[in-house]
Amino acid sequence: MKIEDLDVLRPESKIVRLGGNDIDVSFIPCGITFDIDKIVQELNSIGQTEMASGGEGTRKALDLSIELCAVFCSHKYPEMDREWFDENVSPVQVEAFVGAVRDALIKAYSGIPVGGATKNRKAPRKK
Repeated sequence: MKIEDLDVLRPESKIVRLGGNDIDVSFIPCGITFDIDKIVQELNSIGQTEMASGGEGTRKALDLSIELCAVFCSHKYPEMDREWFDENVSPVQVEAFVGAVRDALIKAYSGIPVGGATKNRKAPRKK
């Protein structure tokens, strides 16, 4: 019997604590991958100059960032929806969370496990 251990493809966990919940930002579940990617693409389309101006671009970037956080977190913690983020999280926390998710998405698409190398290349043989 040959066992192929697909668990080695899962990235090393990176936990972010927010609202008392531990959230693994290194792993983007299949169920939200395309939603997350769409929001990240929209964020990337806003120019740095537009975001730095402090006007509508900044507001749009913050709204999209909060939406990204809510989509990511509410998958596992349904109470952490858009309204929860609006009431409980600062813009600095949102920015840090979005950066961590963006890094995980980039690494997931490139096929490189977070942390560089996998833990175990082969599963133990069954005796």
